[in-house]
Amino acid sequence: MKKRSFILATVAVASVLFTACCACRKASPKIANLEADSWRLIEFRGEAVPTDKAITLTFDAEKKTIYGQAPCNNFFAGYSLFEKTEHNIEISNVGATRMYCPDTEIEDGFTRELNDVKRLKIEGGRLLMLNADGDLVALLTAVPKVAME
Repeated sequence: MKKRSFILATVAVASVLFTACCACRKASPKIANLEADSWRLIEFRGEAVPTDKAITLTFDAEKKTIYGQAPCNNFFAGYSLFEKTEHNIEISNVGATRMYCPDTEIEDGFTRELNDVKRLKIEGGRLLMLNADGDLVALLTAVPKVAME
């Protein structure tokens, strides 16, 4: 009888530990390398971004902020990550410097549409930014942070 009680207690403890372990994994986003790398915009609204119009984007995990550089202006925003696959990011409080430069259509459009991004997906070394309808807003490629310094 003691052996049976011991086995039941062991199974109960193992079940609790297994459930707790799964809960820990659910609390952390599954977007690998999002905050480890920086990103360079290569496609926006379905059109290739010329290299002279390069926009970079970095996620700061500690401060939960996004910051980046465009050919003319710098920009910034706050973000929160979620476990839902259909809505795994909320970007808020997007702001940018406003220096006068000719031809800022891509950077203005990109910073304006950051608020609409609701889903991130990483495929290989590429970051896909999608809106609530699942449409591709922007495609970025990974750039190791060391290479950007």
